Amino acid sequence: MPAKLAPERSRGSIIACGELPANQRTPQLLGRLVGLVGDSPRIVLVSALDQSDDDDIELEAMLIAAGCSQLHRHALTSRAEAENRQMLDLVEQAEMIILNAEQPLKLSTLVGGTTLARLIRRRNASGMPVCGIGAGAAVLCEHMLASGAHGPTPHVGSATLAPGLGLTNRVVIDQGGHASDRLGRLLAALALNPFALGLGIDASTVAIIGPDNALEVLGSGGVTIIDPSEMADSNAADLEHGEPIRITNMRLHSLTGGARFDLDFRRTID
Repeated sequence: MPAKLAPERSRGSIIACGELPANQRTPQLLGRLVGLVGDSPRIVLVSALDQSDDDDIELEAMLIAAGCSQLHRHALTSRAEAENRQMLDLVEQAEMIILNAEQPLKLSTLVGGTTLARLIRRRNASGMPVCGIGAGAAVLCEHMLASGAHGPTPHVGSATLAPGLGLTNRVVIDQGGHASDRLGRLLAALALNPFALGLGIDASTVAIIGPDNALEVLGSGGVTIIDPSEMADSNAADLEHGEPIRITNMRLHSLTGGARFDLDFRRTID
């Protein structure tokens, strides 16, 4: 469950960002994200990358160009680094934290259950926005979509769920979206957990969940929202591994930049 709200405070925004390819639109999108927390904000970038940190360095440069006055980058390679006192002090003073990863499980296994994870949850509950980029977006949720197969059709075993940071229990996030042909694994995840909404986020696209649980879309792509609340039938529990899943009466919304969606009432906002 999300951390309890601090007295007389609103929860900080939860910002789920798709992959950020190196193109002309990315600096503009990052500028809008940085602008959400005011002029020249202090940002901490926490990453868990598999190999080279070139992507981290490039992201750092783009964030500084977008208006970040102070950016502290920390690449985690062990759980002990999530207990680093200097980094924790910086997170305590930050106006936004950004999580970047190539694989959700890579980040969640390094951060889950650490002092850093508890601090991120507490700071978000007291008003600090938390942003996840690419696979880092999946980690924001209580039910994290850890991995899965590509394709439009859901299959048993095509989606693997694991515990995430738990900043929200209302959504399951896949940073692929339908444009990346990952719709099937998001459907499979919701067949296993029809409580949450599914969010599929395209590259160069952002879904911002505000303190009032209103979601706003920014960027050049789309956000696919799958609502299983009226799901009539699913045979996922009766099938063998790899078999296609039958799901009926799912509701799907495809939202683009400027659209807003109420997560509480599960409807678009005019």
